[in-house]
Amino acid sequence: QPWRRFVLIFTIANNMLRLHYFDRSGLIISRPTNILKNPVRLLEVLNTLTLAHPNNLGYDPTMHMCDPTCKGSHADLRENAVGWIESHDKSHLSIMSVLWRSQGFFSRGTICYRVQTSDGTEYALKDCWVAEDKKNHEVTVLKMVEGIPNVVKLVADWDVLYDGESDCTYRIRASHGVCASGFIRRFHRRLLLTPCGEPLVLYSLKLELLRAFHNFVTAHELMLGRHVLHGDLSPNNFIIHDGQGYFIDFDHARIIAEGAVSVPSEGTVKDLQLS
Repeated sequence: QPWRRFVLIFTIANNMLRLHYFDRSGLIISRPTNILKNPVRLLEVLNTLTLAHPNNLGYDPTMHMCDPTCKGSHADLRENAVGWIESHDKSHLSIMSVLWRSQGFFSRGTICYRVQTSDGTEYALKDCWVAEDKKNHEVTVLKMVEGIPNVVKLVADWDVLYDGESDCTYRIRASHGVCASGFIRRFHRRLLLTPCGEPLVLYSLKLELLRAFHNFVTAHELMLGRHVLHGDLSPNNFIIHDGQGYFIDFDHARIIAEGAVSVPSEGTVKDLQLS
């Protein structure tokens, strides 16, 4: 999988065994166990790593990336699919390619997939771990700019469920009573978007690129009219689809207060003027 829900690492130093648990909110380290005094614990660890169910090792049960051993075993997938991912209605969307993935394990862990439904309809699917205070921020912004040409449209959004509950980095900390100061609770979220285009750098003609920039300027002005500032105008946040340019990725978008002349930004450019 491009990213796991969490990663387990066992270390031994000076005969002391420790478990390191990494997820999107940080790191938990267990109390040490002396393997000379308690060799059975070392055997238990080896058994766990060897025999544990993949879900208990951090693999996401709501998606699957194919390998040579499972080729042809998923009859419900589209031709040339490289895997599947669970949709909001529990159906399987065929993963046709990985469009983009973030670097580093902590924080949002965003992955964008090109997916298709069983009838061949294509979408972009964004999978990410969102801080609790911004859990619905991007959805809110996308609804505010809905209908503006050359802005991607939100088709659906949902919490990824694990054991029937919203998947969240707080669950393990709550069960073990370990929640450090400054802890940020992150929820596993997915957004289904249309259209699914190509990166801006893959433009075919200079005329297409110029047309795309005209689309961006026009759409940006219309978004400002709805009190939304994109906040992260970088090449990664534009796509081209059928010769048209589209805004994507509203993680850092700001909702502009009435009468404001400037707003701070968390994106590529830290301060943006509205005038």
